[in-house]
Amino acid sequence: MVNLGFYTTCFTILMLIIMLVYILLAGNKKQLHYVFILIVIEVFIWAGAVISRTLSVGNQPMVVFWENITYIGIGMVPVSLIILAKAYSGKGLTKRYLLLCIIPLITQVMAWTNDLHGFFYEAYAGVNGSLVNVPGIYFYFHAAYSYVCLAAGFIYLGYFAVKSRGLFSTQALLIIIGSIIPFVANICFTLGVDGFDVYSTPIGFGVMLVFYMLAMFRFNLLKVSPIALQTVINRISDSFIVVDMDMNIIEFNKTYVDNFHYFSGLQRGENFYTILREGDRSNLSADQYRELIISASEAGSTLVKDIEVETDGSKQYYTVEFTPIVQWERCSAVILLFKNITQHIKDMIKIQDNQAILLERERLASLGQLIGGIAHNLKTPIMSVAGGIDQVAWLTQEYAASVGDPEVTVEDHAEIAGEMQKWLGRMKIHMGYMSDIISAVKDQATTFTNPDQTWFTLDELLKRVKILMQHEIVKNKCTFKQESQVGSELRIAGDVNSMVQILDNIIVNAIQAYDGQGGDIVLKITREGNTLVMALCDFGKGIDEKVKDRIFKEMVTTKGKHGTGLGLYMSYSTIKGMFRGNMWFESVSGQGTKFYIQLPLLPAEHASEDDQIA
Repeated sequence: MVNLGFYTTCFTILMLIIMLVYILLAGNKKQLHYVFILIVIEVFIWAGAVISRTLSVGNQPMVVFWENITYIGIGMVPVSLIILAKAYSGKGLTKRYLLLCIIPLITQVMAWTNDLHGFFYEAYAGVNGSLVNVPGIYFYFHAAYSYVCLAAGFIYLGYFAVKSRGLFSTQALLIIIGSIIPFVANICFTLGVDGFDVYSTPIGFGVMLVFYMLAMFRFNLLKVSPIALQTVINRISDSFIVVDMDMNIIEFNKTYVDNFHYFSGLQRGENFYTILREGDRSNLSADQYRELIISASEAGSTLVKDIEVETDGSKQYYTVEFTPIVQWERCSAVILLFKNITQHIKDMIKIQDNQAILLERERLASLGQLIGGIAHNLKTPIMSVAGGIDQVAWLTQEYAASVGDPEVTVEDHAEIAGEMQKWLGRMKIHMGYMSDIISAVKDQATTFTNPDQTWFTLDELLKRVKILMQHEIVKNKCTFKQESQVGSELRIAGDVNSMVQILDNIIVNAIQAYDGQGGDIVLKITREGNTLVMALCDFGKGIDEKVKDRIFKEMVTTKGKHGTGLGLYMSYSTIKGMFRGNMWFESVSGQGTKFYIQLPLLPAEHASEDDQIA
């Protein structure tokens, strides 16, 4: 006889099919998905067998057959619920959970072989699609095992739902209510309570899955494993705390508790403002926290504040982001995210402490590259002057010996004097050259900033660069060419020593771009309005694509241990900061590099009269 339970069970089967299709079509399936699929199939088999058993009334062998089929679902669903709870917790499944399936498998064997031993049912007879039976000894064991598994699965699911979402969260309530329904229905049917029949338990599990389906569709039960998400939140290195607009604590993570362990009474529901007033050790007052929370909520955007915290005898530094949570165009809470920047601050202090040393080291390293050229450049004029002194000394002796000699004519005296003047002239030229070298080196050995030097001429700049770099260029088989379209008397605002070092640094890089094979280095000078543009070009290997975007932004070197990366980094900073100019480059791999320097020219009226006279 077909009753309401029959049609309800048919509807349950339809819902199971819809759920199965939904889960099968879901992308990026995880363990939780597959366990759900298993339970849906088991309940489907259970409900379908109950329907088929009803439709087989009058054919007792078929009724018994379908009765045995129901135990595929009856035996496996309780075990599968434990596996579902484990997958829901996010802790992962192991093979040992397959041991739970041993009893359901034995149940199948006992049910299908009952005619041989009678341990499952001592006797049974079909009445209206049901079985009036006398349970055997194994039936009670099977029933006890199933109830224990059901209870464990439901408790496990409820525990993790409450732990991850809170007792009154919608998802937790759906899971708890859905879990209770089949458990109660099965107990009532087993105890023979009026109104509960063979349809009650599969319908109860169908309703359970409907609640789970609501959690899936509406609250993304299958999208994220809640406990896994909570674990991730607790393990992130940044601290956070969530407060409502009255500064009551809604949520926080373990990292916040660890970093701010000196707070007492840090609990959900407590007032954050009160806790701050009683025990905060940062340089931000409780009132300032409240003002920032209100400002972030009113602005609807993230506000950032740096704070300093005194804890465990040391200072910790944090960047705090106040991010509003907006729902239905209204700010309901604010997230306070604390990013620990202590190491960054310490690194910055260390960099500042060592910056002068680094800059001095780079300057001395640059001078070291010039020592060989300076020594070579000085050797030639010194040898020439020494030779000239010998010649003048010899001529002096010859002239002294000729005094009073009647054979020495006036013309001879004039010739000796002329030779002496010629050698003195040569020595004067060499001495002037040495003086220029010494002046250039002396200036480069001083500090970058020279308040007495406010401008310099293009001619002075090029002369110093040529003196200091000539030997390095020749030694590396390179040629240096100048192509100037402007007058050498143009004046440039700034310190000549700093500009010399910048050009020297770029020339050294150009030399190294040829890898010792030699090549042309060209300095092109043009004028654009009130600015001077210098383009220093080489035709070497070019700059690696990997470092192009970082050349001027950080200390980058492609020379390994032979480079510091400070050269171009500091050159760019000096051009921008000291000269108020600009610096950029163009480079093509295998074709070469062009470094451009744009400098403002000093108008004539800006130079003092003394400077103009000089």
